[in-house]
Amino acid sequence: MIEPMKNLNQIIFFNVLCRLLTGAGLYPAFLSIMLVGLVSLPVQALPVQGLYQEEIAVANQSEQERRRAYREAFAQVITKVTGERRWLEHPQIVSALNGADRYVAQVSFRSGGGSSQQAGQLDVRFDQALIDTLLEGANIPVWDVNRASVLVWITVQDIDGRRTMLGSSAEHQLLDQVRTFSDQRAVPVLIPLLDLEDRLLVNVDRAWALDAEALRKAADRYAADSVLAGRILVTPAGDLVGFWQLIFRNDVQVFDHINSDVTSYMEAPLDRAAVTLASYFGLVASEFEREDQVVLRVDGINDLQSHSRLVQYLESLSVVREIKLNALRTDSLELDLQLLGTRQILTEFISLGRDLQPVDFVPGQPVGEVLHYRWTRQ
Repeated sequence: MIEPMKNLNQIIFFNVLCRLLTGAGLYPAFLSIMLVGLVSLPVQALPVQGLYQEEIAVANQSEQERRRAYREAFAQVITKVTGERRWLEHPQIVSALNGADRYVAQVSFRSGGGSSQQAGQLDVRFDQALIDTLLEGANIPVWDVNRASVLVWITVQDIDGRRTMLGSSAEHQLLDQVRTFSDQRAVPVLIPLLDLEDRLLVNVDRAWALDAEALRKAADRYAADSVLAGRILVTPAGDLVGFWQLIFRNDVQVFDHINSDVTSYMEAPLDRAAVTLASYFGLVASEFEREDQVVLRVDGINDLQSHSRLVQYLESLSVVREIKLNALRTDSLELDLQLLGTRQILTEFISLGRDLQPVDFVPGQPVGEVLHYRWTRQ
């Protein structure tokens, strides 16, 4: 999960610790651990890793079991890359699924130990170029690695009538499902600290009422791109009856979800959030054929370091093909950007981060020849 950092030293410590845990096999590369008790500060853009890679449990090392693992891994990778399971029913994907081994680039086996040395985990890495070409040919949108985050705010009422908000330090089955979903679907998920500041913004009553205004303020604190808030009633029979609200931009979706299977309850609400974000930010390859050019004016660039960081950030955006310096001033600069896509798409991608804040326009809306931003990274 993702937690806000207090300062640069904590960020460095956090990254080192994540690498150590990842190396130990405790967490996937893109999934951060939770550090509780740190003072909140907006996080940066949330890129994900491992989109074209999946680890599958195998019972043995037979050819039949290996091919089954390839198919399962392929289906999960397609779901991660596109953000939606429905594409698994596309005829071209169904056909490719039957020959998933043709898309495999690298495979490694890790023994599960115990009495059977044949059982273990098969780490399957697919060829990104082949997968992208397949999706392009099927005209299926791809969700970029820089992904919108979801702040998940859950309030549970037990059979005794007691209501509890679930924070990052809580041990709860519902939060375990949230973490698993974030891992499997490559969706950056934030869980609130529920410290004093959080509780002043969203107390139990506001959370139970799904107070949109309070939840938006909480989202601002965590720099979250969307909020998935739910109130869940646990019945005497053990069923979960939930009422949910998904807040993204100016859109608010309200829906209910009832399930007697406690172990998979969160799947449906989280899937709805992922599909909403993927359908908004997913790009069909044809969009990249519509090349565009725009001037980017950026305030707050007053030294070589900030200039270098700005260029590195822009180079990380898949829609930016070429960058040229146009004008350099005391505390600002102008860059000519050659785009693989439209300038509206560029503003949407930039809006996923917190480094550039628009000065006089709304991201995603029609814009002119010049995009005016302020560099806010410290």
